[in-house]
Amino acid sequence: MKIAVLASGEGTNFQAIVDHVKLGILKNVDLELLIYDRQNAKAAERAKREGVENYFLDIKDRYEFDRALLKILKERNIELVALAGFMRILGEEIIREYQWKIMNIHPSLLPSFGGKGMYGLKVHQAVLMSGVKVTGCTVHYVDVAVDAGPIIIQQGVRIDEKIYELFSQNPSKAIEELSRKVLRYEHRLYSKAIQLFADNRLKVESQVIETKEGKKMVNFVRVDYSNNWEEEWDKRQRKYIEFEKNWL
Repeated sequence: MKIAVLASGEGTNFQAIVDHVKLGILKNVDLELLIYDRQNAKAAERAKREGVENYFLDIKDRYEFDRALLKILKERNIELVALAGFMRILGEEIIREYQWKIMNIHPSLLPSFGGKGMYGLKVHQAVLMSGVKVTGCTVHYVDVAVDAGPIIIQQGVRIDEKIYELFSQNPSKAIEELSRKVLRYEHRLYSKAIQLFADNRLKVESQVIETKEGKKMVNFVRVDYSNNWEEEWDKRQRKYIEFEKNWL
C-alpha cells in the first residue's frame, strides 16, 4: 500500500512512521513521499535524511493547491494520505476524491478540544485550563468539517497532579510537558491506524439518527481486531518502544 504524508512543521509523527517502516513493524506499507507546504518545515529535512522523496508544494491559493496535490497523489497511485502536523485545511474536492482515505492525528480525545484554531500547544493549554484528568490523542478520517471526521482509534493519557501543580506555577512549562507526554503516544497510535487500514480492518458505516434538530447522518468507524490482530501488533510495536527510548 502506497502512502503519502503531508506535513508543515517539525515532522515528528512523520519520523515515527518512517521508523515503524524501517523497523519492519509496519508491513505492506510503502512510504512513497512527503509533501510539505512550508519552506522551513523540518519534516523535509527528516525526509531527505531518511531517503524519502519529498515535494515542496508552494501554492497559496487553496483551490490551486488542492488541484496540484490531487494530481500528485493520483500520478503516484497513493492509496492513503496521512496528515502529520499539516496546517492547511483541505477542500471538498480532494476530500471527496479520497473519502475515507485521508487520516489525521489530533493531540486530544476528540470531539473535546478540537476544531478550527485548535492545534499544537493551544490544545494542551485548553486541556489544562479545563482541569480534565485524562487527555490523549485521536486518529480520525478527514472530513469537510475540521476535526469532525469519524474517529478511527484513540489513546487516553492520564494527567497526574504534578502537571497541574506545575501548571499553577509555570503554565508554559506544564503545557510543554503535557505535549511531550501525549506526543509519545501519538507516535505509536498513528502507525497502528495505518496498519489497520493497510490490513483492510477499518470500515466506515453510516446511520441516520433522530435529533431535536431533525434527522442527522452519522458516520462511525468499525475496527476489526479479530484473530488476535491487536495482540500481534503490540508485540511488533515493542521494537519501536525500545528504539524510542534511545532518542527521547
